[in-house]
Amino acid sequence: MAAAALFMFTFDANRYKGALIAKLEESMGKDVMIDNISLGLLAGFGIEVRGIAIKDKDKTWDSALLKAKDLSVSVKILPLLKKDIQIRRLFVPELVVNPGASPSFRCSLDLNMNILINSLPQEDMLKTLTAAGAMKLEKAVLEDMNVLKAALDKLNMLPGLVQKLKDNLPEKYSRLLSQNYTVFEPVNADFEIRDGKIFFDKLLVKSDTFYLVSKGSIGMIDQRLQISADLFIPKDLSGAFGSIVPELKYLTDNDGLITIPLDIKGKIPDISVMPDLNYVLQKLFVSKGQELLNKFFKSR
Repeated sequence: MAAAALFMFTFDANRYKGALIAKLEESMGKDVMIDNISLGLLAGFGIEVRGIAIKDKDKTWDSALLKAKDLSVSVKILPLLKKDIQIRRLFVPELVVNPGASPSFRCSLDLNMNILINSLPQEDMLKTLTAAGAMKLEKAVLEDMNVLKAALDKLNMLPGLVQKLKDNLPEKYSRLLSQNYTVFEPVNADFEIRDGKIFFDKLLVKSDTFYLVSKGSIGMIDQRLQISADLFIPKDLSGAFGSIVPELKYLTDNDGLITIPLDIKGKIPDISVMPDLNYVLQKLFVSKGQELLNKFFKSR
């Protein structure tokens, strides 16, 4: 115990900061900045990192892709004797992705996983990395993008849809479409890392205007999103929308929720939220046709 305490107080982790930065930059093809590294305790032996940022090589640090004031990594001690790093937990109290660009995302991130980074030379560490675990996001906000508004704006077969809703909805609903951000409830999900991507399945994401059930991947190297999702609008909001734009009633499911399949894809920060227009058109045509048939037979 005394030896462990002495090690904790005298070990200078910053001696390895340069080597760590070089390894990360080589693996990701990006510039990495770390202010300080120290040892700490987070559910066991841990490494505390302060002032970390990652940016594209042709960008300035003001437009860094990722920033975090603090980052804690919990590792197992025995693998360190072999110069391997076995990560058990990664906690970032305040993570900002793509600051200074539109849209940007900030959250508190907590990952519990079992991941081994060995000491063997690896030209593409992130491409060969494999892991599985559980993720928790809290205080998550997507700045400069209202996801629901972005999805409704793409329904071009209903021109002026969002403006019509804003002009006619009660203030509490109209305000939800006017805000230039999206606030999410806490998210819990399982994930898998392979082939340089983070994969997830049946991920449930909730906000005050919608919830998404999605599956897909996020690239750790190229920052590309490829996500397919079903967007559901809560029943009270769906009812309010349908009372203003009757065509939206045709998109409701058996529970009275407006349902729209979405494709979310692109490279950060150029993210596209695109509804499945074929699905929407089919629902509109079938429902409208059925309505006309019903009126026809009632008039006979």
